[in-house]
Amino acid sequence: MLAVSTQPDVISFAGGLPAPELFPVDDLRAAFDAVLSTDGPGALQYGPTEGYAPLRAYLTNRLAHRGIMTKPEDILITSGSQQGLDLLSKVLLHARPSVLVEAPSYVGALQAFASHESRYLAVPMDDQGMCVESATQMLNHVMSTSEDRPALLYTIATFQNPSGVTISRERRLALLEFCAAQQIPLVEDDPYGELRYEGEEVPPLRALPGGEETIYLGTFSKILAPGLRLGWIVAPQSVIARLVISKQAADLHTDSLVQRAVLHYCMHTDIEEHLSHLRAVYRSRRDAMLSALADYFPSEVKWTRPDGGFFIWVTFPEGTDTRALFAEALAQRVAFVPGTAFFMDHLGSNCLRLNFSHVEPARIVEGMQRLAKVVTAHSSKT
Repeated sequence: MLAVSTQPDVISFAGGLPAPELFPVDDLRAAFDAVLSTDGPGALQYGPTEGYAPLRAYLTNRLAHRGIMTKPEDILITSGSQQGLDLLSKVLLHARPSVLVEAPSYVGALQAFASHESRYLAVPMDDQGMCVESATQMLNHVMSTSEDRPALLYTIATFQNPSGVTISRERRLALLEFCAAQQIPLVEDDPYGELRYEGEEVPPLRALPGGEETIYLGTFSKILAPGLRLGWIVAPQSVIARLVISKQAADLHTDSLVQRAVLHYCMHTDIEEHLSHLRAVYRSRRDAMLSALADYFPSEVKWTRPDGGFFIWVTFPEGTDTRALFAEALAQRVAFVPGTAFFMDHLGSNCLRLNFSHVEPARIVEGMQRLAKVVTAHSSKT
């Protein structure tokens, strides 16, 4: 996906990339300069595996504004939230063979879990998110044939990747109740939660009653820049202790200079103003894509309408093969991700994911016109 998106003549709706022109390059340059000028030796030295203590304290306060009440010792700084998924896989999956995931689900999480040869229990979704009743039925079936409970339940509850769907508050409470009753650790991945463009805020699972034991992953990748590779895990201290040991074996600690520079940025610039600008730009791009879908795509094609995040999930009539459609689209210099990438059992062949954050509105319209022509031509052949 990244290789495709770097070809200048391809309009790529494939990779889940933030807009590079929105990266706060000048402010980050100033932050790195300030850290090297005032604390260069410390920034370039080995650091604690748990992370830079002032950054963990800052995150404690920042998370409190979203209803997540925690302590610095409950936070582990990671090299992006992707490392968090890998560490959780190493710590939680070694004793249990299966995980509950949304269907569809984030491909990076599926890859992390697959590295431990996990079996997936893919729970269907609707417009309110993961269907808890289906999860209950799946678990009852599993428990009738095996004594092993799933190692964890993984969800992107807010503006899900790839669907863009947000789990409703009522469904979140049901999900928390289900995991507590079944003694299954709940992992909430929240890379997009601060990128809401409309609608009412829904608290993170960890901020809701009964969510205090939820394992929560966050990142600076979508709100600052992914190249910083800076994220975090909030978890019970018993889990953090095991994650620290696993991280020590992986990379000792996350980049000390980056941790200090990002903290300096957050403390010396108006990050809320930056977020407001991101939301305005990304909302206009989402709206451009939604309008283009309505203007150019056949009526039998359906899509989600996300209140935030980066993605729109498109569903074609049964029998459509979006993998074949991808090859035809690429020949017309437009790209997307076929739906099968987000399932482990080759489902989703009539679906695809579109990313709107990386492309300016005029190019979005042009790319969607190209894709609509491919869709029409493909449908006439089938």
